[in-house]
Amino acid sequence: MSAIALTDDARSRPLLWVLGLGTFAIGIDAFVVAGVLGEIARDLTTPIAGTGQLVTIFAVSYALLAPISAWALAGWSRRSVLLLAMTVFVAANVLSTLAPSFEVLALSRILAALGAASYTPQAVAAVSELVSPERKGRALSVVYGGMTVATALGVPFGTWIGQTLGWRATFATVVVLGLLTLLGMVILLPALAAPGSHRLSDRLSAITKPQVLTTLSITFLAALSEHTAYSYISVILDGTGFADLPILPVALAFFGVGAVVGNFAAGFGTDRFGNRPVILFAVATQSVALLALAFLQSNPLAACLVLLVWGIAGWMYLVPIQHRLLDLSKTYGAFTVSLNSSVLYLGIGGGGALGGAFVSIFPPDQLGLLGFAIGLLALANALLAFRGKKEKGE
Repeated sequence: MSAIALTDDARSRPLLWVLGLGTFAIGIDAFVVAGVLGEIARDLTTPIAGTGQLVTIFAVSYALLAPISAWALAGWSRRSVLLLAMTVFVAANVLSTLAPSFEVLALSRILAALGAASYTPQAVAAVSELVSPERKGRALSVVYGGMTVATALGVPFGTWIGQTLGWRATFATVVVLGLLTLLGMVILLPALAAPGSHRLSDRLSAITKPQVLTTLSITFLAALSEHTAYSYISVILDGTGFADLPILPVALAFFGVGAVVGNFAAGFGTDRFGNRPVILFAVATQSVALLALAFLQSNPLAACLVLLVWGIAGWMYLVPIQHRLLDLSKTYGAFTVSLNSSVLYLGIGGGGALGGAFVSIFPPDQLGLLGFAIGLLALANALLAFRGKKEKGE
């Protein structure tokens, strides 16, 4: 199927927003559990620590299942995979809504991760077939924008629903969003061909290219750098506030606004300048923001501004990295993007673990220094990845 330019096909733009609605639902589902842990623990009579493992179950399942599902479903058309993935995701959240016990809820989180891990890489890969190359960055930012908006607005809204109407209402909301996505895809999604051979050896040869491996490592190190500090942001900002009011909600709002701005700026920047300068700018700026956090976290206004910049940079590197991986891996874009999703979640989880080890020895307000040091490694790795001749799109 030939590429469809956004300006030439009136159906392409609504379809991108439908795909973005799917990632919005997935973003809420992945992160909102943390906001309703207390309600779940009380209703299912489970310890809060055990209930908290629901977040880990989803993240680990996503990281493991993303490449497996991309390989197993490689012979299917993208349309079929996207419809199946969202159907599984919706069914899993119906099970979450009705779960009578913690064990059933945990199982539903694994199934939801399977649907999410199958959907997101295929939605990203489909962009290459739905838009012209010069608009790919902006199209990717729309699809990823769902996840960004979920972080900034959807998760707080889902938490409010859970605390007002009960935690089951939160998952029911995700079901509605998933059903709307399914309906939109049934109406708008064209018959996209299968990506090609699904032999594992073919896919491994595609992802073992040095440029692909170094690009994947940028994702891992950038996420590790970010989440060593972000996982403990409530502790870092503890005691900082305006007139004895805690700063955390305001600071997170600044971060969320920055995330939305950064995501869409990344799309325009990648189309205008190529993926290489946007990745370097994002990784370098995030590192500087983490360094500033270590010294300015006690100043309320400065801390909010740091989180604004951090949000912009922290959500600016994903779009150009996906853009680069799609260009490098060609036919096997969905598989490579699925691996990128895996290393992203490994970086998030690793950041939390590394940050926890750090604060057991050093003051938590110095976590920004650790994030900065890892950020320098990410920047060095990015410079290494971009050695040599500049390719088209970079």
